[in-house]
Amino acid sequence: MYPWLSAVQQQYAQQQQQGRLHHAHLLHGLEGVGKRALAEQLSQALLCEQPLQMQPCGQCKGCKLIAAGTHPDLLMLSGEGSSIGVDAIRAISDFIQHSAQQGGAKCVIIPNAQRMTVAASNALLKTLEEPNNHCYLWLLSPGTANLSATILSRCAKQQIAVQDNEVLDTWLQNHAAQAIQQPFAVHFKTQPLLLRQWQENDELGQIQTLYQALYEQQLAGNEQKLVDILAQNSQYIAIFRLFVSQFLLHKSQQGLSFTAFERCYRQLQHFSEQVTQTPGLNMSLALAQLLRVLKQELG
Repeated sequence: MYPWLSAVQQQYAQQQQQGRLHHAHLLHGLEGVGKRALAEQLSQALLCEQPLQMQPCGQCKGCKLIAAGTHPDLLMLSGEGSSIGVDAIRAISDFIQHSAQQGGAKCVIIPNAQRMTVAASNALLKTLEEPNNHCYLWLLSPGTANLSATILSRCAKQQIAVQDNEVLDTWLQNHAAQAIQQPFAVHFKTQPLLLRQWQENDELGQIQTLYQALYEQQLAGNEQKLVDILAQNSQYIAIFRLFVSQFLLHKSQQGLSFTAFERCYRQLQHFSEQVTQTPGLNMSLALAQLLRVLKQELG
């Protein structure tokens, strides 16, 4: 368990001991704070034959089945794709209706729950309204804004965030030392698992190039290189949008006029819309337009 999650884990342990553990939970927070890891840990504890303080033993049959990815009473959606359809949620309802094959609890983890379609949300609502004993659902989402009020009202909500800077700094030094040396790391310090992921996947160079294009005034002649990076991964587009947004705020504090700021920000929004709709077709054009406006307004 990541050290910044221990306090939340202890809260759940206390709830479980007191018989107050809710059947449906929403874990919400930024990407890279460990929502999925926490849900997996708590699910494993619930399926463990000899748990201690909501900590799995790691040795029993249930723990070994989970380690092998074959536990019949744990269902985890992939979380990939642009949406979660109604068929996936109906599969969850069917899974919950049957008795646990190992004779204990049943657990479901839904990553990116905010991607549920309206039909999927309505289908899940029926499951939440009629909970089965010893069945636990963990919904994971960056926030609460894109989830329906009815879903939210039936879930116990827990924000997951990194709050102890000393603990965080120690962990980053041990697990993402190279990443935190990068100038852009300041924007992601509260998302430590992202920094570690980028370090392990050798992605620091690509992200640093996106950062340098703005903060080190390397816009000129870099268009194709930026397009090539942004086309690799939709996450890079979100990172670049963040860099542009933060850069504009920085410039406004240095005296950038409101008119120039507004024009740049409006072009950033246009860029986001273009690459979201048809990224392959519009990436080069949308980026060229954005860079042109930035150069004109920022010099």
